[in-house]
Amino acid sequence: MVSDSVHCTHRRLRYAVAPALLAALLAAGSPAVAAVDDEAVTTGPAGPAATARPQTQAEARPRLMPLDRPLGAVADGPVPDPDTVSRALSDELETDWLGPEDRRAITVRDALTGQVLTESNAGRPVTPASTTKILSAAAIVTGLPVQQTFTTRVVTGAAADEVVLVAGGDMLLARGAGDPGAVAGHAGVADLAAQTADALEAGGVPGPVSVGLDLQHVAGPHQLDTWSDFWVSEGYAGRIVQLGLAEDLALPFYPSPTDPEQEVARAFAAALEDAGVEVVGWEGEDEAQDWTAELVETPAGTVGLTRPAADPAAQERGTVTQAPDGAPATEEPGGEIAGAEVLAQVESAALRDVLALALAASDNAMVEQLARQAAVTDGGSADREAVTAWIRRSVEEDYGVDLTGLELADASGLSDGTLLTVDVVADLLVAAADGSRPDLQTVLAAGGLPIAGYTGTLSSRFHLPVHEAGVGNARAKTGSLPGVTSLAGTVVSADGRLLVYSLTADDIGEDAAVLEARSSLDEVVAQLARCGC
Repeated sequence: MVSDSVHCTHRRLRYAVAPALLAALLAAGSPAVAAVDDEAVTTGPAGPAATARPQTQAEARPRLMPLDRPLGAVADGPVPDPDTVSRALSDELETDWLGPEDRRAITVRDALTGQVLTESNAGRPVTPASTTKILSAAAIVTGLPVQQTFTTRVVTGAAADEVVLVAGGDMLLARGAGDPGAVAGHAGVADLAAQTADALEAGGVPGPVSVGLDLQHVAGPHQLDTWSDFWVSEGYAGRIVQLGLAEDLALPFYPSPTDPEQEVARAFAAALEDAGVEVVGWEGEDEAQDWTAELVETPAGTVGLTRPAADPAAQERGTVTQAPDGAPATEEPGGEIAGAEVLAQVESAALRDVLALALAASDNAMVEQLARQAAVTDGGSADREAVTAWIRRSVEEDYGVDLTGLELADASGLSDGTLLTVDVVADLLVAAADGSRPDLQTVLAAGGLPIAGYTGTLSSRFHLPVHEAGVGNARAKTGSLPGVTSLAGTVVSADGRLLVYSLTADDIGEDAAVLEARSSLDEVVAQLARCGC
């Protein structure tokens, strides 16, 4: 039994934030980070140079410390002893910040063998929050190849002076030119417009032209019926669209526009004007909100998702690539799709990188959108119930993970009603880590599991001295809902062994308890990193 005095110590706030300030920080969406003494967080050598405050922005940037020893293969370390692991985590798991003991669920596995090293309530259904996205990612890569790109096209309309912008699943378009080295903004609307202008000139169509918009591609509601309006209006979830600008992705307190597809059409119309093609009804960007593209349907809107050509040289020559059902899907600009001439097209980054970005940012709309595309490609439909049923079936049939008695309300983990076990999440992480599921592995390795203290939703985590062992080592998907905090990922132990963990507490308190509960989970993972088990 742990004494009351120990429990009091565990309940002590580790954040130097007054309650009123803490409430303001939570309301503003800012990370509540304590103001700590400089010397307490110094990791370099002692002395004035180590503790001096940075004077320039460059000096303030983090620097990589030299390794004390070279990194070895994660299989080189010994398999940890379960009793040792349990003892190593006992203090971290005593904290009251994680709520009642029966509402804390943890499992730690050896990544390469799957051996359970320690667990508590691992088979009990709990609310996972955004660690649900690990299940969705596992399913998505069974429905779409990780090399898949999403094509945005412009085709001829019903009249010679009509062009139609056709959605193809890319909600990360740049307003201007695309950046081949980026994921968000990989394909650009300005590039699409420039290609269109060239094609119109070559076809003897001087303009003006009308611009239509085809949104048949995996059509579905912008918002799930299980999402509250608050989540969308406050930017915690964006609108689920098959055509969107990267700049319109939702962020807390910065919601996505009410009609993201029309925002792309407006950007396209403006870019056409810049390329020298007059657009019917366009009065300039100052009046852009008064202009909308007419919704139309073209044969191109029903074309299946484009799979990469097996022969890159053939693709370069303009050879038709194949849709998932083997039917002709696309040609290079200037070709035809079932009677619609393709004037221009741009390609997104590969699914691997798009899905990794969605996981790293925990973007609810992006994950829902990708799950819809994968489900439809696999023969399903785009409604919520069909997509979640497809995810369940994919996880059970393709990964052999039993979901009996568990509930999946959506693909993102935002809706009420999802109940999963930490065992299920850990099973999928082990499948990715041990190499048996290389497609899932490549998504998580591409950044789908953020790096502690550096990237994605972990960029503001693992920031106290007690977390130091996990910084740059642990990788994890986070999960947060009112009263819920989750963390699931991998970490390398002090002995050089790769471990998998899945941790959830779904009955934590409010206000400061949220931050303290997150910090407690970070401490558990940091202790695994320190463990010579």
